[in-house]
Amino acid sequence: MIRYPTDPSLLDEAREFSEKLIDELYPKTDWKKKPRTYREKARKAFRAIVKQRHPSGKVRRRGIKRQLQCLRRNLGHIERLLEYWPEGTAIPLPRWLLYRYWVIQ
Repeated sequence: MIRYPTDPSLLDEAREFSEKLIDELYPKTDWKKKPRTYREKARKAFRAIVKQRHPSGKVRRRGIKRQLQCLRRNLGHIERLLEYWPEGTAIPLPRWLLYRYWVIQ
C-alpha cells in the first residue's frame, strides 16, 4: 500500500524513529538530562485520530500539526546532540541510521 505524504501514520513512524535516534545518541554524550520527547502524549494524540472511523478535516489537520511539531522538536534535539562531535569526526551511528535521519529531515 502506498502511503501519501499527508498520511498521519507516516508522520508517526518518523516521530518514533527520531525518538529512537535520540535514545541512541544521548548516552554517547555528556549531557546530564535526556531531551524531552513527549512520546506518550504524541502517541496518545496519534491513536485518538487513527481510532476514529471518519475524522473531520479539522481533527485530521490538528493531528498532523501535532505530529509535525513533535517531529520538529525531536529533530532540533538531534541536531544539538550531533553538535557534540566536531566537524570531520565520525558520528558513532551506523550508516543506515544516518541515512534514515537524512530522509526524515
